[in-house]
Amino acid sequence: MKNVLFRCNASRAIGFGHLVRCLALAQEFKKRDCQITFAVNKNLKAIKLIQKGQYTIIEKDEKNSKQWLIDTIEKSKADILVLDIRDELDKEILVEIKQKFNIKIVSIDDPQDKRLVCDYVFYPPVFQVRHLSWEGFKGKLYSGFEWVILRDQFLQYKNKPKPLNKKLKIFVAAGASDPKCITPLIAKALNNLNVEFEALIVIGALFSCKKNLDMILKKANYDYKVFQNVDNMAEIMHMCDFAICSFGTSAYELACVGVPAIYLCISKDHSLSASMLEKSGFAINLGEYDKTDLEEITKAALKLSKNADLRYKMAQTAKDCIDGLGAFRIAKEVLGE
Repeated sequence: MKNVLFRCNASRAIGFGHLVRCLALAQEFKKRDCQITFAVNKNLKAIKLIQKGQYTIIEKDEKNSKQWLIDTIEKSKADILVLDIRDELDKEILVEIKQKFNIKIVSIDDPQDKRLVCDYVFYPPVFQVRHLSWEGFKGKLYSGFEWVILRDQFLQYKNKPKPLNKKLKIFVAAGASDPKCITPLIAKALNNLNVEFEALIVIGALFSCKKNLDMILKKANYDYKVFQNVDNMAEIMHMCDFAICSFGTSAYELACVGVPAIYLCISKDHSLSASMLEKSGFAINLGEYDKTDLEEITKAALKLSKNADLRYKMAQTAKDCIDGLGAFRIAKEVLGE
């Protein structure tokens, strides 16, 4: 039996995408009789999510994060350390950890230098990987749609026939917390969409702009439903004809269940990643949200609304690209099965 330690964070500011994919990967390790521990920042919503999986939780010591991680590895007797984190850690800390412990280090979608001392690094097929320097790297590098980590629920809907909606259903979401308030922006743009449709709007438990969204929806000239803090995300996505969302974990989830998407991105880096999905043929990337006007969002939505053949083609391409087995493959590879 292997002990696997996951180090990740979740909060209103950074969202819950890193934690969600770590939970999906943890499930695959658990199926292989591994003992799972999560080392996370102090966030009540995050703790509750981890508790659902009945995993051991060690909360972060804010005063000395370096020593805390070393102590946590020792306490959990970790054989494998999985990192899905962008701050706090640097290459030197990981070198020290590798010298002190006989441990495999796995990094998920990491652009920072600490990836260079990891044993395994996994990425979706993003352009950034080929532009990073890999000088001195002695581990194993994996990049492609086959390594995208998704929860089991999306596999359950991947091959289900799509519902034939009498009225178009448009999925709208921008992450668990939506720190940039992209959801209200999309809701406002939909007011100018001159077709009959219903918007299925999903917001998380830490959604940061509810008041703004409520004000816009009071003036909406379209039908809508708002879902908050849902467990059945795959079911809601699967109902929809296409999506308008921020780029992130949900982009890959939508693709797996065959839902074409229009992306708004919170950063230049996200936009670059999203452009690979557009190039693959199953999405429209509008770029950074603060450089996109309402008219562009409406125009892209109209394009998908009025072309069922295009939506079908994009949906099939998406499902062909992403099979949803990334977590299975990563667990198998890391454990040497």
